[in-house]
Order: sequence, then structure tokens, then C-alpha cells
Amino acid sequence: MSMSKNKRVTISVNNDIDLDFRKMAASKMLFKTGWYSKAIEEAMLLWMEKENR
Repeated sequence: MSMSKNKRVTISVNNDIDLDFRKMAASKMLFKTGWYSKAIEEAMLLWMEKENR
């Protein structure tokens, strides 16, 4: 997958799911710059990989 420019998106998700995801992502990503975007991107890639099986 080529690395192109990032795209800003706006989404709406359940508050509880977002809170749980942020807690897990923050713990894994250690609040490094761009941690939330990187976690969302990783989740999207994992979902696409799973769906393509």
C-alpha cells in the first residue's frame, strides 16, 4: 500500500466504544504524536485484512 497524503475525516461512533478504543490505543501508542490517527488507521487495515479473507 502506498503512503500518500493523509485525509481528514469526520466520523460518529458510540461514545462507549470510542472511550474504550481510546483507552486501549493510548496505552499501546503511549500518547506519541498522532497516536489516535495511527490507531484508527491500524484498526482500519486490520478490518480490511479480515474482510478480504
